[in-house]
Amino acid sequence: MEHTPVRVSVCSQKGGVGKSSLTVLVASWLHYVMKRNVLVVDCDFPQWSIHTQRERELHVLEHSDYFKLMLLRQFRSSQRKLWPVVKTTPAEALDDAERFMAQERYAAELVLFDLPGTVGTEGVFSLACNMDYLFIPLKADKMVVESSLGFIHNLRQVVFKRSDRLREVRLFWTMVDRRERTPLYDRYTEAIERLGIHLLTTRIAYRSKFNKELLADGAGIGRSTLLAAERSFARDAGIEALAQEIRTLVIPK
Repeated sequence: MEHTPVRVSVCSQKGGVGKSSLTVLVASWLHYVMKRNVLVVDCDFPQWSIHTQRERELHVLEHSDYFKLMLLRQFRSSQRKLWPVVKTTPAEALDDAERFMAQERYAAELVLFDLPGTVGTEGVFSLACNMDYLFIPLKADKMVVESSLGFIHNLRQVVFKRSDRLREVRLFWTMVDRRERTPLYDRYTEAIERLGIHLLTTRIAYRSKFNKELLADGAGIGRSTLLAAERSFARDAGIEALAQEIRTLVIPK
C-alpha cells in the first residue's frame, strides 16, 4: 500500500503569535526526539523564514566545533538525519512536496506546511483545503482572539465547503504568561468551545529561547532546525507536550 503522509499546518492570519517558531520547534522534537519522519514545506512567501534559518544555521555549523559535536551526539543517540525543508510558494507547495519525496525517496510521516500570515496570498486557501489538520496558535489578547475566530469563520465558509480532506481545526494557547490569572484563559476557552471550536489541552508558555537559534557563542539551544530544543526548555515551555499531543491526534499508532 502506498504511504500517504499526514499534512499539517500551524497557521494564523495574525502576526506575532509564533507560527513559524512553533513549526520549527515541533518539527525538531517530532523528528529528532520522537523519531518521526518529518518534512517541512516553507511556503511563507516571500520571507521563507524557516528555509532562511536552516541556511543561517548551516553556516554557523561550518565554523563551530561545538555545534558539530552536538549534532554528532544527537545523531549517535537518535540515528536521525536533518529533517528536510522545501522552499516553495503556496500555489506550488503540494506539487513541490510530492516531487521532493519522490526524488529523494523520503517517506515522510508528517508534512508540516508553514503558510503565509496573509490569507490573501495566492494559493493559501486552496492549500488549506488540502491539509489534514490545521492548528491555530492563540494569544490571550482580545484582538488576537477576535482575529483568530474570524479566521476560523472564513475557514468554515470557504475551506470546509471545498475540502474533502480537512479533518479538524484546533486552537491552542501560546505565549502564556504565568503571571496572568488562569480564569482569564478559562473564560476565553469556555466562550470558544461554546462556538463548537476545539482547543488542544497543551498551553505554550512564553520563553525567551523561542527566539534563540544556533548562535556562534554557543548560548544554548532553543528554536533550531538542526537540533532538538534542550529538554528542560521543551518541557517547561510545553513544546514536548504539544508535539506529543499533535502526534497522538494525527498519527495513528
